[in-house]
Amino acid sequence: MNPTEIADALEEIASRPFDGGEFAFAFAAAMGSPQATVSKLRSGTINKSKVPGAVLMNRKFYAMVTDTGAVDQGLSMIRSDKKTTNHKPAILLATDGVDLSAEHVASGDSLHIKFADLHHHFGFFLPAAGMSRYKAAEENEVDVKAAGRLAKLYDALLKKNPDWKTPERRHDLNQLMTRLIFCMFAEDVGIFDNNLFSRLIFTHAGDKGEEAQSCIASAFAAMNLPRGQRQNLPAWADAFPYVNGGLFADALDVPKFDRGAYRYLQDACQLDWQEINPDIFGSMIQSVADPDKRSELGMHYTSVPNILKVLGPLFLDDLDEQIEKAGDSRKGLARVLKRIEGIRVFDPACGSGNFLVVAYRELRAREMRVLERLARLDGGASAQMFSGVRLANFYGIEITDFAAETAKLALFIAEYQANARFGEMFGNTAPALPLRDGGNIVCDNALRLDWEAVCPPPREEEEVYIVGNPPYIGKGKLTDDQKADMESVFGESGVKFGYIDFVGAWFLLGAKYCQAKKAELALVGTNSVGQGRQAPVLWPLVHKYGVEFSFVRTSFKWANNAAKNASVYCVVVGLRNLSKRPKFLFTEDVQKEVSNITAYFTEGETIYVSPRSKPLASFVPEMDLGNKANDDGNLILSPAQYEKVLEDYPEAERFIRRYLGSKELNNGKSRYCLWIEDADLDAAMRIPEIRRRVETNRDWRAKRPDEGNRALASRPHQMREMKVASRHTLFVSIMTSQRRHYLPCGIEGADAIMSGQAFAIYDAPEWCLALIASRLHFSWIAAICGQLKEDYRYSNDLGWNTFPVPRFTEDQMEALNASARAILKTRYMHHPKTIAQLYDPDDMPDDLREVHRQNDELLETMYIGRPFRNDTERLERLFKLYAARIEKLKKEEAA
Repeated sequence: MNPTEIADALEEIASRPFDGGEFAFAFAAAMGSPQATVSKLRSGTINKSKVPGAVLMNRKFYAMVTDTGAVDQGLSMIRSDKKTTNHKPAILLATDGVDLSAEHVASGDSLHIKFADLHHHFGFFLPAAGMSRYKAAEENEVDVKAAGRLAKLYDALLKKNPDWKTPERRHDLNQLMTRLIFCMFAEDVGIFDNNLFSRLIFTHAGDKGEEAQSCIASAFAAMNLPRGQRQNLPAWADAFPYVNGGLFADALDVPKFDRGAYRYLQDACQLDWQEINPDIFGSMIQSVADPDKRSELGMHYTSVPNILKVLGPLFLDDLDEQIEKAGDSRKGLARVLKRIEGIRVFDPACGSGNFLVVAYRELRAREMRVLERLARLDGGASAQMFSGVRLANFYGIEITDFAAETAKLALFIAEYQANARFGEMFGNTAPALPLRDGGNIVCDNALRLDWEAVCPPPREEEEVYIVGNPPYIGKGKLTDDQKADMESVFGESGVKFGYIDFVGAWFLLGAKYCQAKKAELALVGTNSVGQGRQAPVLWPLVHKYGVEFSFVRTSFKWANNAAKNASVYCVVVGLRNLSKRPKFLFTEDVQKEVSNITAYFTEGETIYVSPRSKPLASFVPEMDLGNKANDDGNLILSPAQYEKVLEDYPEAERFIRRYLGSKELNNGKSRYCLWIEDADLDAAMRIPEIRRRVETNRDWRAKRPDEGNRALASRPHQMREMKVASRHTLFVSIMTSQRRHYLPCGIEGADAIMSGQAFAIYDAPEWCLALIASRLHFSWIAAICGQLKEDYRYSNDLGWNTFPVPRFTEDQMEALNASARAILKTRYMHHPKTIAQLYDPDDMPDDLREVHRQNDELLETMYIGRPFRNDTERLERLFKLYAARIEKLKKEEAA
């Protein structure tokens, strides 16, 4: 079920006479439980509660029906029930049929309402359906319901009009939806008189909607012409005002309606559209035209607080300071007004217009604040002024047709709502009709357009701010068309751009636009743009246009995806022309003024870390990737296969080793592999199962299309690499969760063979483990190696070989050796817990946490004489050491 359906189901429960015996089961059904599950709850089979009158559904909800007036006591009873701790329900709720109290177990958030209002707070109950709860969706019920009604209408029209499924006709259908939304909004806010559009739908469209097509077409035609120019239209159509302004400027076919589509349109007309929130509504309406996003209704939007993380440091915070500084100075306030009127906002990946809507609304709010202050100063003389913030100053590029149309509509709604507030404050505002342009939104591919043709360069009294949240697509997921787009943007640079994410193209084009203009930008990007192999490629290209980082907000979760999708970790990157103005780093909402921002979003001198074939320091041992099999599984054995081979051929044991990658090392699992030296080949081939596997592998390799694998067919008994330790192997997992505080690493015996899913230092000195297992090394890897989704990806050439290591004394090395042994010993004390279990940040044993703290303190004291205060300080020091070492190596090479 999607949120719209949940809201409808709760409304049905609230509207019926209260039945205490059935409430919990009806609630379970409303949360999407199948009827079979509800039946099991009713029979008591899966009801975990022993409290009379209560129903506990594992990890979903714990509901109790109480006596009249005992709701709070009931909630307290189920909160303290041990079953709540054991079965972890998402929601607790108690009701007597008149009042209802509910609570989120995880956060402690509570709700106290009348039972009849249950459906108005459907967002609070979404966790019981396995969905994330966003307050913005909860507080704007009409946004969710409107999107749900329109989605049903959209599908019904396509079903009735299958010929409208072509791209050309879809454009018409998308435009129809935006016109319908406008009409319903217009009559609810008073732009149209007396429910004008709804009366048309309910009285002229016929009992089954058979006349809806012609009625709507006539109404649209009337709104496109001033009165007096309307010919061959029904008399009732003259009641509609002249709208035009682009939205009704073109003739538009209207599809046929059947009874179902007609009813959905009637349902939509009955909603209160004046409560629409345009900064959320745009994304929700966009999902109407995309059935794949229907489950996200009510949850897929870019939150206003996140948008303000972009707009605030870019220009809103500066405006606030200017307003504060102006105080009661008429000249100062007039200067602020003039600046506000000259601000132009451009989103070259505008989607349904969220950024533009919020920017418009925030500028209008500041304008009204200034005008209100001026009105107090001059006794109301400024009260007759109109707003100087024009939609014509807002520009966007969007590749999706419906999203572009929705952005225009969302801007108009934002303008109308701002004008209404303006009128309340000053008694005057611009007329709503006829419509003026709803922003300069272009439907096209932003990577193929000249941005200056869309948003002309600013004149002397103007300033342009480029904002937005371009698509998050990594290099491995680009379509052929997107690869061609990247080529069109980066091709002329002559730089290999294969490691650059799709969003990098917007940064480069944005820098090009800003060059030598009164323009700045702030875009959201995945945090990988400041990491790994991407940072030293992307940012030198960007900086060639004479821009610098003005501010960066370091990694945080960007809440604009549906609950079923993984959260995206993002950064906000601000760019401007070279300036002496302050630069700022924002880390966990802490603002720090800095002298310079690096490509890795730390404070320090500009420097780029490139992969190296060997470690920076000669005394640091080399790290290799493990052994890649390239065998189609022929040389690898599962635990069951291993047992079977030894059962049938005990003599095979000498040719089998443990084969370990990240999954096995982290989770205590086992795999095995054939490990046959050339000298032992004859003996191994006398074992039938080994011979079968080797010969199958030879055939598989010989048939490979690539020459490298075909060459391996000459030694089918061996993996591509044959690297092994003589004493022990220090391993590092390739992937680690961002939640961990330390890298998964350890030491295995010489019998262990590392797979291509782990890095290894063979016969490593113990102090290397103390180094790799430190917070210091973790912070370097996080900054330099980059991420895959929410995981850090380790790299030997980019992470280990570039890590700055000071020349330790013998005593320091021995201290680090002892520290490494202490870590391993403490882990062993918790056997059989795995590395994954031991290093879960929520369950890490206290003694292991303490021994790591001691290791960090020991190592960091060797770097600066004391422990570092935070990761920012760690990175600043490491970058300085790296730069110094690279400079020294250059001098040595030159000499």
